[in-house]
Amino acid sequence: MKMRRVLAGAVVAALGLGAGTVPAGADDGGGKLEFEDFVGVAADQLREAGAIRGVNGGGLPWGIGEAEVKVRPSGRVDVEFQDLVFLAGPNVGRNTVPTMAVVLTCLDSTGAVVRATSAPFPVTVATATDPGGDAEARTTIVLPSACSDPIALVTNAAGTAWFAASEVDD
Repeated sequence: MKMRRVLAGAVVAALGLGAGTVPAGADDGGGKLEFEDFVGVAADQLREAGAIRGVNGGGLPWGIGEAEVKVRPSGRVDVEFQDLVFLAGPNVGRNTVPTMAVVLTCLDSTGAVVRATSAPFPVTVATATDPGGDAEARTTIVLPSACSDPIALVTNAAGTAWFAASEVDD
């Protein structure tokens, strides 16, 4: 896992993504970052205790099924996940959050944390017959000028609390 993150960071750095934007017409074909292994917020990671690079953990524990986030050099973000649901509280086993975002957090060339938040996207909410928590969306992000050691977070629409994070090796 750690090797994949290091390689992904090297790919982004090699692309020369400059000044936080990508030129119009940038190739969407290669050099994308892919994240497939996500974990939900655990009970000991709530709020500030679970902060990842300045983004706090959600207010309740969350679980997630299969998930995939792809970030292309153009800034296009393809996000797909299933079963992102509360693991505690009054809505256990269900999702009641209708809109979420993806936060890409990286380290720049000086080691400082940089974050980019996608445009919000819809997520299914619980009904009488469906627990909700599914999303399949295409959104956008303004890429940081340098990005090593990337982590993808599925967050609230404002990007201030994470519900699921790509796995991080310490």
